[in-house]
Amino acid sequence: MARISPRLIKDAYSISPLLPYFLRANPNISLAKQELKWVQEELPQSEWRKAARSRHNLYPLQYILGSQPFGSLDIICKEKVLIPRPETEEWVLRLCSVLKESAQNLSIVDACTGTGCIALLAKHELKDSAKVAAFDISTDAYQLSMLNRDAHKLDVNIVKADLSEPAQLMHICSSFDLILSNPPYIPLSDYKLPVTLNGIEKSVRKFEPKSALVGEMEFYDLLVQNLVRPFGASGFVFELGYREQAEFIRKQFCEEEWGSGILKDYSGNVRCSIGWKRGSNLDILERLCDEVL
Repeated sequence: MARISPRLIKDAYSISPLLPYFLRANPNISLAKQELKWVQEELPQSEWRKAARSRHNLYPLQYILGSQPFGSLDIICKEKVLIPRPETEEWVLRLCSVLKESAQNLSIVDACTGTGCIALLAKHELKDSAKVAAFDISTDAYQLSMLNRDAHKLDVNIVKADLSEPAQLMHICSSFDLILSNPPYIPLSDYKLPVTLNGIEKSVRKFEPKSALVGEMEFYDLLVQNLVRPFGASGFVFELGYREQAEFIRKQFCEEEWGSGILKDYSGNVRCSIGWKRGSNLDILERLCDEVL
């Protein structure tokens, strides 16, 4: 982490005595000012100093404020559950925009739901044209996703279930058209890299659940073998972070009836693997692809 110059600290203090606390997480004074502004707008004054000290220790702002905007929803965030990312928000909104064009009466499940952000935003956007379910193995995630569901009064069936246990999944629904998931996908070797070598942020390693972050191909294998195939799905969108993961998923669908592609995020990074059964009502998913494999 870059050192903070005494001049920058002095300049920040001249704006607000609390502002220097935000510089460790945001060496850019404009970003630090924005975070302080959010704290002052969303928390009572009696909590400002505690929030500033927490942020100085790299405690995530979303945990401090208690929420994160996700599309038009405000998702409640708590410790032990992964914070929703803007890259995830982007692809969910793009997906819903495509589905609104022609897909009707869809049955959707969100695996590894975390806060419930994907399932809840999908239901909010698609309304009665989709029946949505979600599950997570984590008790903390399960409870938080239900809290978010109830806060937004959305009709989403949320279950505590293990992706590796097919018998548990059968209790959710007998079939699904579309499988969505943002599973753990960061290889352990990358998780351990320092930020200077393109590793993940120190605050993420320190405070967000490792179990929701670290994984390689095993979760994609489980998604295909325990959800897509046995539940007769016609399409899927899986978040990922590496082209190798997209290639691995593509190889699971060598059949001619399946098409697959890649969606890239606004930074041009590979972000999702997309699959669809040709000739099904979900072959419209091809429109999402920035690259067809």
